[in-house]
Amino acid sequence: MTEKRAINVLIVDDNAAAIAQAQQNIAFYVEEQRIYRATNAVEMMRMLSTIPMDLAFLDMEMPDIDGFSIADYLAKVQPKTRYVFLTGHTDLGAKSYEYEPLDFLCKPVNVLRLQKTFERFDRVNGARPAQEKIAVETGDGLILIPPQEIRYISRDSRKTVINCADKNYVVKMTLAELEIMFTDYHLIRCHQSFLLALDHVASVEKATFGRTYSAVLDTGDVIPVSRGHYPVLWERLTEKGVIY
Repeated sequence: MTEKRAINVLIVDDNAAAIAQAQQNIAFYVEEQRIYRATNAVEMMRMLSTIPMDLAFLDMEMPDIDGFSIADYLAKVQPKTRYVFLTGHTDLGAKSYEYEPLDFLCKPVNVLRLQKTFERFDRVNGARPAQEKIAVETGDGLILIPPQEIRYISRDSRKTVINCADKNYVVKMTLAELEIMFTDYHLIRCHQSFLLALDHVASVEKATFGRTYSAVLDTGDVIPVSRGHYPVLWERLTEKGVIY
């Protein structure tokens, strides 16, 4: 485990079990005495009036206030505080990004997924360079994968596979979780069942009837590209000078 961060972290959640679980996992990355808890709006406002926070984890749904309102309040009283939205409902994710949170996490908070959150916090605040390897969970335990070795990630009805230069890994994580974890390393969604490493795309070809596309990698692998994801892929690859 890396050295714990000396930053002030606030968890705002009305659920006692959820707040305890989040605090336990955040303590892997932050000095425990710097983790603060608030179970309602009054406690939160009292803490923010006296303690400067570096990072806040905000429950999206509480009886007296919601995460968006807390984010608005933070912007007024402690505008430099980064925040992460927490929810048990994934459909709130799209709206949450209108607020430009540092991250968006589903409860219960996963200790491995928190690694990505704190890496982002470090980069945004210039605290330390990004780690060269990312921890992912497989059936045999944790492994560390260098992001630059990933060619693509695929998902079928039974398993998620990270396809690397010399080896493939079956992991116990969803494609959505991996998309968030590796977005800072130029892996983007190109299809409902695929994430693609931009650095390894040699070209993109249009299908015979022009309705779909395929990405050809520098390894010769051919990955499907859906019509809905094509515009973003085209924009990103054009910036890199990939020739069609």
